Amino acid sequence: MKSAPAPKLKEITVCGWQAVSTLFAQHPQEVKRLFFDAQTGKRAGEFSQQLAQHKKVYRQVEPAELEKISNTKLHGGVVAVIDERPVKKVTREVLAEWSRTRAPLLLLDRVSNANNVGAIVRTAAFFGVKAIIVADHPGQALPGDAAFRVAEGGMEFVDFYRVPALPPFCADLKRTYFLVGTSLRGNQLSPDAVRAQGSPKPPALILGNEEKGIAPEVAAQCDRLVKIPGTDSVESLNVSAAAAVMCWEFFGKR
Repeated sequence: MKSAPAPKLKEITVCGWQAVSTLFAQHPQEVKRLFFDAQTGKRAGEFSQQLAQHKKVYRQVEPAELEKISNTKLHGGVVAVIDERPVKKVTREVLAEWSRTRAPLLLLDRVSNANNVGAIVRTAAFFGVKAIIVADHPGQALPGDAAFRVAEGGMEFVDFYRVPALPPFCADLKRTYFLVGTSLRGNQLSPDAVRAQGSPKPPALILGNEEKGIAPEVAAQCDRLVKIPGTDSVESLNVSAAAAVMCWEFFGKR
């Protein structure tokens, strides 16, 4: 009996010069096809040569064709096609390595907007956060076309890890990490919070859903809930903006 063929991997389009050039700099072997308009083609010669050496497709096309390939008008004149990257699993070995190196961590609790995920990845890469943990939840957006585009190359430096559910994972993680969640009910973010109240553990930051915030059962696992101070004009920052503030406070001042 013949074995069933392996399922075909979903393809992702990486758009924009910054994202595509960073992809070629970090993971050129992942590029399956490359498309560009006439203007961008003038500086894409090196990319085309790399693909030609491996007998892969590269082609100059009209902007309308680029829009069709990428399914967006925001393609920036260049589109690379790659296979979807598998989300990694958090093993005991991975946890031990994070703890040993005091790796900065970001946890996303049902962040549903792909553009927000991309912006968070860009922030994470800027501040040296190499791991983002999400739950296996239908409301959680994963890296896709929009996230790659908005991350502007940041996706090449950040790995996504998936756990079955955040509450039990947080209960395990807090043995070696100080968990800090964002909440409108939290204490004002302050220098004292940056020091994690004197805890010797490295901080892990948790950001919640755009509308509902962190789930109560996840918040219950946090060692500290913090609120980013501001005026009363609007209730809160967008989750991607909150990620930037939190990463600066906890990781940018190391």
